[in-house]
Amino acid sequence: MKTDLKSGPIGYLDRGSGPVVLLIHAFPLNREMWEPQLDVLANRFRVIAPDVRGFGESQPASPWTMEEAADDMIGLLDHIEATDAAVVGVSMGGYIELALWQKYPSRIRRLVLSNSRARADSDTEKAARNEMIAAIHHSGTTVLPDRMLPRLLQPNSSPGVVATVRRMIADSSGEAAAYAVMALRDRMDFSSMLHRMTCPALVVAGTNDAIIRLEESRAIAENIPGGQFVEIPNSGHLSNLENPEAYNAALLSFLSSK
Repeated sequence: MKTDLKSGPIGYLDRGSGPVVLLIHAFPLNREMWEPQLDVLANRFRVIAPDVRGFGESQPASPWTMEEAADDMIGLLDHIEATDAAVVGVSMGGYIELALWQKYPSRIRRLVLSNSRARADSDTEKAARNEMIAAIHHSGTTVLPDRMLPRLLQPNSSPGVVATVRRMIADSSGEAAAYAVMALRDRMDFSSMLHRMTCPALVVAGTNDAIIRLEESRAIAENIPGGQFVEIPNSGHLSNLENPEAYNAALLSFLSSK
């Protein structure tokens, strides 16, 4: 499905019925990354999975910030006439949902922060982002699979998952990827705000995540009042794709709890 927001067109999937669950994908992927969750969630919830600006069907690419991406999510919820949603984000999707929580706390029923962090980039990380932007401008997204797959996926990830992630990366445009890296580089630091969170929150970590350490994810959960923490075994940075059975079980348990 597709609709026009103030910022431009946004593509999204709308499946099932019931309380809304909003799924926000990782960089540099698209809403297809949620395929292993769709059937399970749609049995109990109305699942909304958008493409972040510039990716998938949300074309054309344009510059954006995490706060503007949060505005896009609210615009989409308004379009489908949803007063609130449980929001689930992986990696970049988690950064967007933190901006969404900070700007629109009353619209978030529950929050699931998967393979993501609350702090901003360090100077070293920002320098690496700048180097990646320069490489994308020079060579397009052809540079991304070999750079990112070893960090996104654990070493023994299944060939099917590797092929799926590689294809999604290849489908992204260089322009969209560069704008997204800029948004990642310039995002706010939310680590000092976590104690203000009042909605139920679950922090999900992958045992073999090469980007986010388990200790960092556990600390986020500990700083959120009533925050819960789940470790997904046999998974890296894309835990929902690498171990969907464990991820889905944790997600359903949290979303269905009272």
